[in-house]
Amino acid sequence: MNKVYVIIPVHNRIEKTIKCLYSIYAQDYKDINVIVVDDGSSDSTKNDINSAYPQVTILESDGSLFWTGAVKLGIEHVLNVCNKEDWVLLVNNDIEMRENVISNLVSFSVGKKRRIIVNALSVDNFDQDTIIKSGTKVLSWAFNRTKHVYHGESLEKITPNTPIVVDLLTGRCLLHPVEIFSQIGNYNADLFPHYGGDDEFTARAKMSGYELYILPLAIVYLDNKNDKSQSKGVMDQLFGIRSNINLINKWKFTKVVVPIFSRPSYYLIAVLKAFYILLK
Repeated sequence: MNKVYVIIPVHNRIEKTIKCLYSIYAQDYKDINVIVVDDGSSDSTKNDINSAYPQVTILESDGSLFWTGAVKLGIEHVLNVCNKEDWVLLVNNDIEMRENVISNLVSFSVGKKRRIIVNALSVDNFDQDTIIKSGTKVLSWAFNRTKHVYHGESLEKITPNTPIVVDLLTGRCLLHPVEIFSQIGNYNADLFPHYGGDDEFTARAKMSGYELYILPLAIVYLDNKNDKSQSKGVMDQLFGIRSNINLINKWKFTKVVVPIFSRPSYYLIAVLKAFYILLK
């Protein structure tokens, strides 16, 4: 059995991290090694993890990494210690896994000769039935038309044995064969320090011949509540690192991923969508 290195980028939210770790160590796949990348937490993250799960490796930073930088640091650590047929599983600390998630992801990837990246299906932890965005199909680059597979649908009404091919994947519970990083490089924290890093990496993987899948047999429950109720200012929403409608990120994504002839219309529509979200 090959080892799965689980990388969890965190910044505070220790209560969620402990729940996430509990679900990881309850997996039926036991050959795992967990790395928490603590990017400048001001709560009790380090002490509580050391107390509850001393086997976890904690990599510390000063708060300047953000999501993609933390992922990149974790992967660099893994590449120094792993074997050539191990795995990297990216996990966000606001999810809890069903006990067979890792084994299902690994088995599916092995069946595809490791030439894939595969994501678990995210479900709202509140009702444990409503499906959250896990991956995206691009219907038209020129018209910026996308479909978030199963988003908003009921888990009970889908066919769990049918994996779905997509064009982009979220990094919420995402399995990679380790060799992919020597073939296409690491996550690009310079261009996409927080939002967009998973979209860009998975798009790059697809352009390099990897298939992207969502596996409905692998279910994780997402704590979808916002940690802070305070609203952001307009400039922070349009240009802040932690904003998912950041216009600079959208331009960078357009330049590095979108086909050249579709870029002008794609970005114009992306800007219009951002302002629509801002004004809602």
